[in-house]
Amino acid sequence: MLVWFVFFLVFAVTDNASEWTFMVAAGGLFVVPGSDLVVRLLQRSRDRQDPSLSGATVVTPSPMEGSGATRRFHDTAAVRILPKDIVLTDTLGGERWVARGGVSGVTRLVRLTDPKSGAVLGVEFRDGTGAVRVLLVWRWWFAGPRGRENWAALVSALGAPVSDENVRAAKDPDSWWQNHELAADARMMAPIDAKEARSRTRWNAAAGRGAEPFIVSLFALLLLPQLVSDQWPARVAGALAVLTIVIELSQVIAHQLASRLQFDRPVTPESP
Repeated sequence: MLVWFVFFLVFAVTDNASEWTFMVAAGGLFVVPGSDLVVRLLQRSRDRQDPSLSGATVVTPSPMEGSGATRRFHDTAAVRILPKDIVLTDTLGGERWVARGGVSGVTRLVRLTDPKSGAVLGVEFRDGTGAVRVLLVWRWWFAGPRGRENWAALVSALGAPVSDENVRAAKDPDSWWQNHELAADARMMAPIDAKEARSRTRWNAAAGRGAEPFIVSLFALLLLPQLVSDQWPARVAGALAVLTIVIELSQVIAHQLASRLQFDRPVTPESP
């Protein structure tokens, strides 16, 4: 972006611009989406499985039918039990590691129940001091067809005692967890609104608040007139501008289509 700014604006203002100036500006701008594309291709060509997670007991969501679970949540969120750690992978792919040993290590599981109906609402992972380290909402993790199997695998892998406790009665049993101290973590370990998920998983979400595709494409448009120049360096600049726009917009379109057609569509719970 800096190369584009210097060669396209500064040189032009000082009347020192030439066809080579535009080519260098276009080349600098093309590096932005071009490097994105190269990194994406490298990711797809390599095995991204973390070897440190091999051998873990994996607990995946088993959502209750009609709970609003999406394919993104079903395929991405997981709880992995390792000999010394618990690895939580949230719906957007973020990881949080919780120790199993030491003062802050998880030592017991507590099922939270509705005092009126007796239904299980969630499960807390607590450490030796009684502090809650993890909160999972039951209807998204253990209320589906594979819920019993998942719960049994979790209890067996942790080897921790299980107890039940009543939670404060809530007007809406489906949103009781929103007042919990770990509500933010529980929300990330649950289905996320499709629009928010698309926004937070954009390739360039952290770059200018996601404005990169618009800014880069706009800057590239200013170089398109060079396509009709009589000088070949200028025509190269115009061609690079076209490629810049195509790559930028194709990544945005692909991301939107993948979300709307696959990742953020409702998923039907599978039978055990």
